[in-house]
Amino acid sequence: MADEIVHHVHASLTRENPPIRKAVLHMTGTPVTFGTPGWQGEHYGFAPGTVPEHPGTLDYLVASVAGCLIGTFGGTLKARGIVASGDALTCDADGEVVVDPDGVLRLRKIVITYHLRAPEEQRAAAERCNAIHAHHCPNARSVAAAIEIVTELDFQPTEATAGAPA
Repeated sequence: MADEIVHHVHASLTRENPPIRKAVLHMTGTPVTFGTPGWQGEHYGFAPGTVPEHPGTLDYLVASVAGCLIGTFGGTLKARGIVASGDALTCDADGEVVVDPDGVLRLRKIVITYHLRAPEEQRAAAERCNAIHAHHCPNARSVAAAIEIVTELDFQPTEATAGAPA
């Protein structure tokens, strides 16, 4: 029953004064404001400086995929005894946006660079985790047919801590 619906995600949206859109996430009531960063505003015909800048939907899409991926990667590391919280695991996310031939902005690729601080003896296990984790990430799996997902590991060796899990 792979296609059985197990949950619905709900949000309500309002198109404010264009290009501003506001969403409310039903689960928490959290408001989110979508706008157009300068480069997007210009693409859509807004003169520079004429509209307030807010992150666009593509910004949130990149952050959402990255947020899910770092959580999944952290879980795979933790299962192997590798500390993956706080400043031990951080990441940078870069989304590559192109203009399709019909003029539509499209997120083509998301590159996630993880920065993992761990003892050298954990490097091989961390590299194996990086190789497999994206397949287990709900957001990455949801968009991977349309957006290339790349994860890179910047392993930063630290001194092993006595008594720390290997």
